[in-house]
Amino acid sequence: MALFSKIAESPIKEPVRRLFSGFEQMGAITRKPDTRTREEIIQTIDYYAEKIPEIKQFASEIKQLNTKHMGIIADTLELSTYRAMLPTNIDMSQISKRGISYRQAVVEDMIEASKTNPQAMELADAIINNTDSTTSKYVLEAMTGGIMKNKELANHMQETAKIVPNIAKEALDGPYLMDYHQQENFVNWLNVLIHPQTKPDKITSLFKDVVAFCEKQQENLVVEVNKFLESNTPKEKIQENLKVLPDVLKMLGDKVKDFDIVEFVTKNTNLY
Repeated sequence: MALFSKIAESPIKEPVRRLFSGFEQMGAITRKPDTRTREEIIQTIDYYAEKIPEIKQFASEIKQLNTKHMGIIADTLELSTYRAMLPTNIDMSQISKRGISYRQAVVEDMIEASKTNPQAMELADAIINNTDSTTSKYVLEAMTGGIMKNKELANHMQETAKIVPNIAKEALDGPYLMDYHQQENFVNWLNVLIHPQTKPDKITSLFKDVVAFCEKQQENLVVEVNKFLESNTPKEKIQENLKVLPDVLKMLGDKVKDFDIVEFVTKNTNLY
């Protein structure tokens, strides 16, 4: 005769997922804002901590972070368990150069970034919310090289987060190629923008001012990205030069093919 009755274990509650529901669009996308409550995110963290052995050790620490950052980690764990039925599916349980899974490496870096470099979390959030699963996982894995902990580039990451939708459109446009060419383009953009020689105030200006201007013109204007990003010219001066640029382009006629738009908007000396 049993002296003690068996106590039934409480079942693990299902996670409150938000990223995937049906067919996933490829390339540049726009996900809806995270509207989960803190309790729902904690429930989601608890679920993945039970299902993913290497994450369980971090569960308590994750649940001490602010709600938004907890949500970003919950999204990352959801991403890591999502399998795209594509040749380019990325398995974040694979072992990274750090000797731990990419999934663990990303979560470890996010926990530290939440405490010491929140701008990196803004960037990760923007990437997840504006790119397909393949790109999000590819870029997050690339970020395990140490960028999320680099506080010296915090302003660069904060400004880059604002234009992730533009980068996604630029890098991911076109048909699915069954390789990582587009994802590599995305990372290349990040490497240029989040770089010590880049001036943080030029990051949003590149797309919001210069690229936006070029897209409205009939002329095929070439932008030397690095030259612009490394310029010391104040953004206000660049915007002033852009206002007079349409008249300059008309005046140039056939010579417009040799026109250096970056030279003009940063120095206003390139008058032929």
